[in-house]
Amino acid sequence: MALMDAYGLSLVPVQVWGTLWGVLSLGFIVGGLFIAKRGLGKKPLRTLFVANIVMWSFTIFSVMQPSIWLLAIGMGVYVCLIPFIEATEQTIIQKVVPHERQGRVFGFAQSIEQAASPLTAFLIGPITQIIFIPFMTTGAGVQLIGDWFGVGPGRGIALVFIICSLIGLAVTLFAMKTNSYKILSERYQKH
Repeated sequence: MALMDAYGLSLVPVQVWGTLWGVLSLGFIVGGLFIAKRGLGKKPLRTLFVANIVMWSFTIFSVMQPSIWLLAIGMGVYVCLIPFIEATEQTIIQKVVPHERQGRVFGFAQSIEQAASPLTAFLIGPITQIIFIPFMTTGAGVQLIGDWFGVGPGRGIALVFIICSLIGLAVTLFAMKTNSYKILSERYQKH
């Protein structure tokens, strides 16, 4: 999120960007209504991983070319999936963690989440400014991928999105193959 406004504003004026976010934020409601009507399925942990895989994939797709329409599709999918991810996280903790420990687990999870946001924002901004924007404006990226990917500061930001999404996708796919995933799935099914 630290780079999303900068990227979006490289594509459209601020009024369009604000209106787009206003409309797309309805996706949170759409996702929530879907969950309220249908639930998370019999295997919510699988739902969590599938939602993450779809979200990472659409993030890659949405910044492949400098298009507000592609970005709007990707952002729309993202905001519709966030309720699934949040609801799944809450459901799994409530079902697997003993009741007397849930407060500590929720508190710890929330503090990690809250701490990660400013830390990653503080790191990714300078990394993008110092490495990726120059790479895609005057650096080797212009020659390597500039013909099909585009050049300029916005494309440097897009490259960061793609790299982070590829890492997120790889971590998600790896996590699905771990014993921890299997153990947590089995423990959830027992409760």
